[in-house]
Amino acid sequence: MSISKKRALAAGVMMATAMAVTFTACKKDDDNKPTPRQTTFKVQGIGADKQVDKAIITLSENQDSSVTLKLQLTKSTKDAAQFIYLLGGTPDAPKTDTFFVATGDAVKGTGAAMPVPMYANVKTIKSYTATGAKDIAFRYDDVVKLAAHLKVLSGTAKDTAAIGVIKTGN
Repeated sequence: MSISKKRALAAGVMMATAMAVTFTACKKDDDNKPTPRQTTFKVQGIGADKQVDKAIITLSENQDSSVTLKLQLTKSTKDAAQFIYLLGGTPDAPKTDTFFVATGDAVKGTGAAMPVPMYANVKTIKSYTATGAKDIAFRYDDVVKLAAHLKVLSGTAKDTAAIGVIKTGN
């Protein structure tokens, strides 16, 4: 083989190697997607039950950056209506914003622990105030920063069963 053919062969091999490295480096890699985040918030009783966990709220981030918010009551009164409200502000300084309402018809106590789906795969929610409704961003970071509390009322007298503040470190 002549020297020019050897050089052409070596140059071709080097070019093929360079192209393979370039294509491999540019390949879209699904393994680099950020891991979805998840956090939980405690919902505790009131009065004598102030230190008792009555429910857990789980906030999960989905791959498409939407979120899912679930409530798990640790126990419920059998056949009693459960009224669940996600409200603006804190229990000590409530605002007029209402983000979520589940009426007793929709949430009937089982006598045991029970899940209550709140939001699934959402990026925005409605905030209802005295002046009307408006859409607000509801992604993972928005929810963690949201000044809100959850109130669980039980039975026809609507006795307050639990109150929890949605915040990091709760």
